[in-house]
Amino acid sequence: MYKVSEVAELIGVEKTEIFEKMITHKTLIDPNIHKKDGVTYFDERGLEILKTLFSKDISSSPGEFNSFKSEQSIDPAKKNRPLSKFERDRKILIDKMDILKNELMNLDMELKLKDEMIIKYQVKVNEDIEALNRFQYALLKKIERIVE
Repeated sequence: MYKVSEVAELIGVEKTEIFEKMITHKTLIDPNIHKKDGVTYFDERGLEILKTLFSKDISSSPGEFNSFKSEQSIDPAKKNRPLSKFERDRKILIDKMDILKNELMNLDMELKLKDEMIIKYQVKVNEDIEALNRFQYALLKKIERIVE
């Protein structure tokens, strides 16, 4: 669990910017916020969501979905006017898509790591089985000698 100040420090932004994202993306972030004794804490997923939201704001290369931002920065009249409900909803949906893509990549990396761990475990189990078989064979030979 991370305090707002810790999250701000990890991401490299001001605490006020964290609070702005908490307001603008309330439905997305709220399930990952826990309040205890008046202190707001983010869980791991909340931290990842905020990292994704801020990495989009920082990245200067306009991508497929960032064309909306570049359109606004071109026209000064659009820059000063508030976003329409459609534009706000579209921006939120695009942010959610980016967060989901990021989570999918993280889950894919975790799966690869777990696959590697399973393979190592299988190799270790096979080695242990071979050692047990050798031990069992040696015991059988000793028992045969004793019986003779």
